Amino acid sequence: MDDKNYSTRDLTLAATLLTLDFNLVGIDYQHEGTKTMPVGYFQFKSNSSLEDTIQKYWSRDLAVEPMLFQGNVRALKSQIHNQFKSPTSEFNKSE
Repeated sequence: MDDKNYSTRDLTLAATLLTLDFNLVGIDYQHEGTKTMPVGYFQFKSNSSLEDTIQKYWSRDLAVEPMLFQGNVRALKSQIHNQFKSPTSEFNKSE
């Protein structure tokens, strides 16, 4: 595979991938619709192992350690929330 990134806004999928030791490359923040909070698009480096894992996720064929998974959900939510609350964030500038 090439060095493209896989992007998802699915928080539980992103937390699952983190729990299974896939590295988060970054988060792309965007406003969507009338929402005031940014939506995070979680970026992972794409490879065949990641694709296989995503396929297993959607076919409900994965198991993760639940406490680590829940911690990763909280950490990802916190990252998005902190981006919105940061005084230097582009999402705090009035238009």
